[in-house]
Amino acid sequence: FLMSKVEPLADKVSPNAVKFFTKPLITIGITGAMTILVLGPVGFIFSNFIADSINALDSVAGWIVPTVIGIITPLLVIVGAHHGLLPIGINNRMTIGYDTIVYPGQLSSNIAQGAAALATSIRTKDATLKQLASATGITAVCGITEPVLYGVTIKYKTNMIATMLGGGAAGLFMGLSKVKNFSGGAPGLLTLPSYISVESPMSNFYFAAIGCAIAFVISFATSFVLFKNVVSDELEVNNDTEPSTVKITNAEVLSPAIGEYIKLENVNDTTFSSGMLGKGFGILPSENEIFSPVSGIIESIFPTKHAITLLSDEGLEILVHIGIDSVSLDGKGIISHVKEKQRVKKGDLIAEIDPKVFDENEIDKTVITVVLNSAELKSEFCDEDSKLNKNDVVMKLV
Repeated sequence: FLMSKVEPLADKVSPNAVKFFTKPLITIGITGAMTILVLGPVGFIFSNFIADSINALDSVAGWIVPTVIGIITPLLVIVGAHHGLLPIGINNRMTIGYDTIVYPGQLSSNIAQGAAALATSIRTKDATLKQLASATGITAVCGITEPVLYGVTIKYKTNMIATMLGGGAAGLFMGLSKVKNFSGGAPGLLTLPSYISVESPMSNFYFAAIGCAIAFVISFATSFVLFKNVVSDELEVNNDTEPSTVKITNAEVLSPAIGEYIKLENVNDTTFSSGMLGKGFGILPSENEIFSPVSGIIESIFPTKHAITLLSDEGLEILVHIGIDSVSLDGKGIISHVKEKQRVKKGDLIAEIDPKVFDENEIDKTVITVVLNSAELKSEFCDEDSKLNKNDVVMKLV
């Protein structure tokens, strides 16, 4: 986050002739110094505060801590504060031979987070999300949660809710059962044997396994139900015609701007020209207005206003990207005329650009339109070197 704020400043102060060298150098230098001088000490103080609070709670009621950890672990991982808990668990195992505070709660949370993602992979119609959620969900139940946390859980609030509910319920059960961890490891199904000890009855392992089952079932069920309801609510906003993501036939994508047509492979951005995001095209606009290329719902608007995603009535997932490297403008030079979850029709004005701002910052004004879920669709494009006007059909998908 800090680097994303420093990078635009480094870009502005770096001379064009040596920008490729000075820009990353300045960005890393400032970010590194801020991390050492400010973020590191703040994180250390915050982690110590959490550790002291946990020890205080544990002295009052031992079941509270695994419950709380089961609930808040995803939030701690986001800021890296979960590392402050590990010394507590290690110290417990070194002094009394087992840990009942940290690892049972983290195990509950990890299993719950993986289960929520797996439920999402079943409910979603988006092929990309389905693949991401299933793969990261499996790694989460095995003990590694960063991929699913940043790829799915943070992006979908229903997954965060499901993770907290499942993790909290399982943490409560493990706390009341006084489940003991004897050897640490990444909390997940692969390290369940760490709950077995020759000096402890097998019931400890069984209780740990039951806790995992509780986390999985509650989180999976919650995510499965809530994800469906959230999607339905989004699609019903000002709904004149019912959008469908199940079957796409004879869908058209119109020109989002007036200007010169550019083949996607000729766009000066390898992220798009490589086709990794999907099929699409570019337009070098001769006017300032940006129009909706489809009728549907505005799914999201980036904070910097340079990118807008839409879900068309036919089920197409459209990304309209205004300018190349325009994220560095931090929203300057782009005026948005829509809001998230708003319904739009083909040709509706969704944004405007200020060409003066783009020119002063040497930003390419090319507007790129990509169909994110076009991998399995056949496509037809207009003639090369075409001059496009508003509402011209540029792309057909079947």
